[in-house]
Amino acid sequence: MHGSVTVSESNRPLLTGIPCSFAEIVEEIVRSSGLSRDITEYRVWMEALQLGWNVSNDVKRFGVTPHLFDECIQELYREGDGFIFETLVYWARPSRQKWAVHALERIILHARERGVDPSQLRVLILGDGAGNDSLFMARNGLNVDFFEIPVSKTHDFAVKRFRDRGFLDQQIHVLNSYEECLSGHYDVVISFEVLEHLPEPCAAISDFYAMLKFDGIALVTEAFAYLVGAVPTHLESNRKYSGRTPSLFLKNGMVLRWYSHDPLFKPMEFVKRRRIGLEDFVSLVTDESVRRAWVSGRIRNAKKAARSVVRGA
Repeated sequence: MHGSVTVSESNRPLLTGIPCSFAEIVEEIVRSSGLSRDITEYRVWMEALQLGWNVSNDVKRFGVTPHLFDECIQELYREGDGFIFETLVYWARPSRQKWAVHALERIILHARERGVDPSQLRVLILGDGAGNDSLFMARNGLNVDFFEIPVSKTHDFAVKRFRDRGFLDQQIHVLNSYEECLSGHYDVVISFEVLEHLPEPCAAISDFYAMLKFDGIALVTEAFAYLVGAVPTHLESNRKYSGRTPSLFLKNGMVLRWYSHDPLFKPMEFVKRRRIGLEDFVSLVTDESVRRAWVSGRIRNAKKAARSVVRGA
């Protein structure tokens, strides 16, 4: 796969201004949400102890059936605040921060290949939750468009953070309709752990093609296979896509050019091509990591089908 540049692990200013400690996360939520400090400390602590604790409580509150997309889960996305806690606490993990660092490296390389400064690239970040990835990219000199579910508590929380830091309408521009994303003028689209929440992820992948310029890149992570109690908003209907993400993008005109090995596939980089050739299909088939993920996905789905048959019998 294509080479990369490296941001030094010791270059801590990359993370300046992003809350990563317990005290910083609590302070951030108290300042931008209006929740009391006692309640916030408890909820942050429980999220740190048990991934998904806050969203799981939203699931109960809004009567959501885990892993099923319906009107209840849509209300959860609009009215719940669990994802504020989940995305902030999860982002504090060094393994999660690597996703953003890897993406920044790839964006810098993409700009270098085009002979422009990274700040000249048009970058769209989809489903950024509380906004940490947008803040990270802006603090590292990029200009980004942010799209999250409008008229939701998570969206409003992120926008307040951008405003308080002086980034709103400067280095971070908030899009209020999904149609604005489909302009075909983005150099980079970033989407971390979004596809597994969507009722039609293949349609979303097709939309990535519509968002990007030719030779633009999509930096993507997904968790189609991760269906456990801690993540009740990951959809069971998407299990069948486990291990198939590179081929799904290829079918939509975007070629897997690079992926992280640490963590594996977090993220993957797809480039929009004018033409897909036989060599692009061969590249996927001969890539050991991609092939292993595809086989593992097929095995998981076969086991799931077998268990369903046994239960039915």
